[in-house]
Amino acid sequence: MRKLFPAVISSACCAMRGCTINPRFFASKYVKPYYLLICLPVQLSTPQQLFVKLKPNLKSNLKPLGAFKPFTALGKNVVATTLTLASLLFSPAVFSAGANFASASQSVNQSLSQPSAVVSTQPSLYAILMAEFAADRGRIDQALATYKQQSFLADAAPVFERALGLSLQNEPPQLSLAFANAWQQQNPDHVPAIFYVTHLALKAHEYELAGEKLNQILQYDPDADLSQILIGIYPTETRDQAELLATLNRLDIKNNPSLLVMKAGLLLQFQQPKAALVAINRALKTNPKSPAFLTLKADILQALSPSNQVIAFIAQARKTVPDNKALFVYQIRYMLKQGKSAQVWQQLNARANQQFLADEEIKLLAALVGIDLKKYAAADRLLKALIASPNFKDQANYYLAVSAERQNLLNDAIGYYGKVMQPDLVLKARQQQIDLLISQSRFEEAIASSVKLREQFDSFAPQSYIMQANILQKNNQTAQALALLNSAQTNLPNNTDILFAKVLLLPDDDYASKLRLLKELIRLAPANVDYQLEYAQTLVNLKQNNEEVTALLTALINDKEVGLKARQILSQQALHQSDNSAVISLLSDNFDIVPDVISGLLLQQAYLNLGNQKEAARINQILVNELGYQPENLQ
Repeated sequence: MRKLFPAVISSACCAMRGCTINPRFFASKYVKPYYLLICLPVQLSTPQQLFVKLKPNLKSNLKPLGAFKPFTALGKNVVATTLTLASLLFSPAVFSAGANFASASQSVNQSLSQPSAVVSTQPSLYAILMAEFAADRGRIDQALATYKQQSFLADAAPVFERALGLSLQNEPPQLSLAFANAWQQQNPDHVPAIFYVTHLALKAHEYELAGEKLNQILQYDPDADLSQILIGIYPTETRDQAELLATLNRLDIKNNPSLLVMKAGLLLQFQQPKAALVAINRALKTNPKSPAFLTLKADILQALSPSNQVIAFIAQARKTVPDNKALFVYQIRYMLKQGKSAQVWQQLNARANQQFLADEEIKLLAALVGIDLKKYAAADRLLKALIASPNFKDQANYYLAVSAERQNLLNDAIGYYGKVMQPDLVLKARQQQIDLLISQSRFEEAIASSVKLREQFDSFAPQSYIMQANILQKNNQTAQALALLNSAQTNLPNNTDILFAKVLLLPDDDYASKLRLLKELIRLAPANVDYQLEYAQTLVNLKQNNEEVTALLTALINDKEVGLKARQILSQQALHQSDNSAVISLLSDNFDIVPDVISGLLLQQAYLNLGNQKEAARINQILVNELGYQPENLQ
């Protein structure tokens, strides 16, 4: 399938295929360029072959070129006929009977560049055809050069659009912007080009130029729909966002809703919700029923008002557009975020919202709320209705398994987990299935599940080997588990997941093997925090390299995810060094807020070493009464 724009080619193809449609049919219609999809025969690979096919069908239709209109401005129709192309192709300066594509290209380029008694100020159909053949053969530079040159001739808006399209596909944004801006300056009355330049300037973060063009658009029409311009141009860098906001502040936006909404969003992002609220309210005066505008206002209100006021606003907004799915989902998700699951369940099942419950996405959401509220029968009905959906069947099976597991229907859960095949869910589902099988001592079935995973998904082979090794270990077959991982490592060398699984399977007293593997892991992935923590723990167990441990873990003690683990390892090292005060300094504050067994045991030992029986007993009471730990007798 090749895309060749002039309508003349379509008539040629009819002639080549033996279609009964008369080529004059195309000459009698106004056809937009660039949008005709045609099937050219594979053997038709040069304009010479096209010429040979056209000749017997078009010879009788020859008329003077002046009888047909040239390209007109963008947005208008174009008269493109078989007769025009025939006249061009019969020109002796262009083709001889035995010319090939290369010589034809050279010939036409020479004819275009040499002075002529009659110089056309309008685009040459033949030059454009040659450019399209060049693009089709991957000679993009040649195609772009011809298209751009032709686009600066008179009445060449369609050629400009094709040139810009090729440029956007094959050139950096700055080059596309420079071309579009140069063309627009030569054609200042061509309003669509101003939109193109504005979009490209915003996308290239050229906000001064974008502001200039936006002002031009607003002068033409203060209420112009700018939504298409703004698609995909929102900057990701804070500096660019600030520059865009400054540009918008300099513009005379008046009440243009598109720009007001963008300004409101940026103001909210820069922690200016009051100013954002003013902007969004102005936009809503122009378009009070826009769901996107209403949800943005709800976002802004979240930064200014209590949750009950936000909920009230969303409820009122929904009355404005009661049939809008996006606003309904926004309402449901916000209420869930506020912990109002019971009210959400009522909303989902209300008679007025039954139309939404027919939607698959909302049906899944309702099922999850039902599971959370232990309304398992209703949730299961919703999920079973989704099993026939190609888009939601895997999620339906996964959450049916979750529902069954919570109801202690373990065999049902095992079956549902096994049916999940969605790549982003299958790993978690298969692990859940294996855990349930292990809980019932069904080790052979668990191993079969892990093997099946790597047979079905090559990309999950490392994880499946690790799962299988863990199954073997839990069945007291640690040696076989290590042998399996060694075999997997042979097939998947330098796979860090398999190497780390080996570290965790090695006996606690095999420190030499652990250190060797951990050093290799840190070499392969020096930024991996899990490897750093395990390496530090191994060094502490060996009572080695205290300074290295301190340097490694000090950078992690304030990390939200691993900070507690880092402090616990440092505390173990401090106990080895009889630095009991360091243990208390590292762990006591966190333990008083969120107690845990490991921190409690370390603190208890530090207080005992200091002879502080009172604090040791207090820690012991927390361990026993709050954490369910069964301690040995205090010494």
